[in-house]
This record gives sequence, C-alpha cells and structure tokens, in this order.
Amino acid sequence: MADPNDSDGDGISGVPNWITIPSYINPENALTQNGKYIGRFGKKAAAINLLHQTVNAYNQDMGITSTFNPIDVYTNEEIDPEVANVTVNDLVFYLKTLKAPIQRNQNDTEVIHGRNVFEQINCTGCHKSNLTTGYSPITGLSFKSFSPYTDMLLHDMGSGLDDGYTEGIAKTYEWRTPPLWGLGLSANSQGGQYFLMHDGRARSIEQAISMHGGEATGSRTAFNSLSQADKNAVLKFLKSL
Repeated sequence: MADPNDSDGDGISGVPNWITIPSYINPENALTQNGKYIGRFGKKAAAINLLHQTVNAYNQDMGITSTFNPIDVYTNEEIDPEVANVTVNDLVFYLKTLKAPIQRNQNDTEVIHGRNVFEQINCTGCHKSNLTTGYSPITGLSFKSFSPYTDMLLHDMGSGLDDGYTEGIAKTYEWRTPPLWGLGLSANSQGGQYFLMHDGRARSIEQAISMHGGEATGSRTAFNSLSQADKNAVLKFLKSL
C-alpha cells in the first residue's frame, strides 16, 4: 500500500518504517531491505512484532529488564533480568489472541451512510477498511480478513503534530496510521472521555479530525465542508467501530 511518490495523485504517500531489529527477534518470512525490516507496532511503527513491542514497553516504559533487553534505563548498565522469559512470552501470546472489537449497529442506516461518506472524502486513503493477515502458527490468526481501519504506514501529519522525535526512519512529523477499530469503545476505559491523537490532546473525535494536517489535509477540509447531517453520520459510523 506504500505510495512514496504519490503515484495516484491523491495527496497521500504513506511509507513503511524500515527498522533495525534486535538480535532476539526471528524475522521469519518478513520482507527486508538493506538489512532492515518493516515496523508495524507503536505510534511510529518502530517495533516489528508484539515481542519487540512488549520488551520495549517493559524496559523503556516501566524500567524492567529481561534477558531480551538487560540494560537498566537508569544506570545504562546490564543487570540481572527482572522479569522471566516465560512471563514475557505469556504476555505476548495474550496480546496476540485478544479478540478484535466487533462493529456495533452495522445495519443502522445512518452508520451505513457515515461509512459511505467516510470513503467519499478519502479517509480510507490511510484508514484502510479491510486487510488480510499472513501465515501465523496460531490457526485463528492465519490468513484472516479483518477491519482495523489502518494501512500501518507512516504519513506526514503536518507541523501541528510534529513532536520533534524520530524512531527508525520516521520523521518527527510522521505517524503510523492508528487503527480505528475500538474507537467507539475507548471512552469506556478512560472515565467516559476521549483522549485521542498520539498525546491524548484531542477530547473528541471531531477535534481529532480537525488536527489532521499534511497528507490528511484534503480529507480534513472535505469533512469540514460536509453538512452537519453528514458530519454526524461520519461520527456515528466512527463510534460504531
């Protein structure tokens, strides 16, 4: 789905984040380019898989070392592992097998209309509605169609969302398209409020849309030009995911 030169002229030119992977990762049949691999997890797609993401979270977010990454973030020295491999692997398996959220009110006429408008203003240029998994040793995950509403690619989101931080080849203003599945349920686990975008600054879905810049400017402008009824339908569709 990458289109680095915007060959179709839609203003969208997503690219993968090619990353260097740690030695404990087995890339199996993953695509490689100049010794690097496609990242998929994290706000800037800097982790190749859930093991990579989980080890980083233990180490960088919680300061917990493992045999996978034994470097203490405070002293920058190698210390004894603070979490067992079996615990890390159990957590990864749990994350892999979490059930995908099921869309609600799929047959509601306003939800259907909202989905059509969502497509018409090319939000699906990045938030792809249908993907298919590759092979997985977990049968339930192998070659399955699913609807995450993401392309897993990096996109220029404009200066307003430039955080001054890079990961892999991701530039400071580039972000991996966040999946939209579960969007309508997210407030339930956040005290009844939305905290959207990479830093939680948007307190509503409409506010999050208004912050889209860069490659998403066209879709943002198109959304702002919609009638109030069409805007409401798009928002109702998004909340159904």
